[in-house]
Amino acid sequence: MHGCGNDFVVVDGPADLTADRVRELCDRRRGVGAGGILVIGAPEGRCWPAMIHNADGSFGESCGNGARCVARYLLDRHGGDTLQLAFPGGKVTARKDEAGIAITFAPPASPQPVGLKGTRAYRVSLGNPHVVLFVADPANVEVARVLAPDLALLRVDERGVGETLASGTGACATVAAACEQRMAERVTVRQSGGDLFVRAGPHTYELAGPAEYVFEGSTT
Repeated sequence: MHGCGNDFVVVDGPADLTADRVRELCDRRRGVGAGGILVIGAPEGRCWPAMIHNADGSFGESCGNGARCVARYLLDRHGGDTLQLAFPGGKVTARKDEAGIAITFAPPASPQPVGLKGTRAYRVSLGNPHVVLFVADPANVEVARVLAPDLALLRVDERGVGETLASGTGACATVAAACEQRMAERVTVRQSGGDLFVRAGPHTYELAGPAEYVFEGSTT
């Protein structure tokens, strides 16, 4: 599955994946090819645990686009309009949205300025760590340019993955780091893979956008 080109292998059920096996599956020339593997555990009511394996075999704490893909998969199969997902970095609530699938995070802690000469940079956590830099022309890590109160451009070099077409938590972190600027209620965060939409509130952050299937498979 993918959310704006941020792609994942979604595994329904327990899977004992070694770091070597994850790297094999995520290899884009010798394996299935993906930015990571998301393993869904057994639910408690309407809350499903999920484990994130990055493409390099390391573990992730939180993933906005991955959460939206898992949420669509589960809503398609179990029905309903909302559910919860429990990641190592915390729980998120997911719902169907006009843009596709929306997820709600707890608000990030206050962005902490990072001392880089001539550049505005902030450290922001949404369960996983981000460094967001504001410059004239987006480059690597999380590099953003605010074009208007409701529009930001973003490129992301993702830990354990490399440059990605889209990052959901990166989009939220960018809006949080733009706290010094007057941002709209709903901000479009434009990335190489497409647009994500962030609503920043005092108690929650909501991320919305498409969550699409690429192909399905099963083991025998």
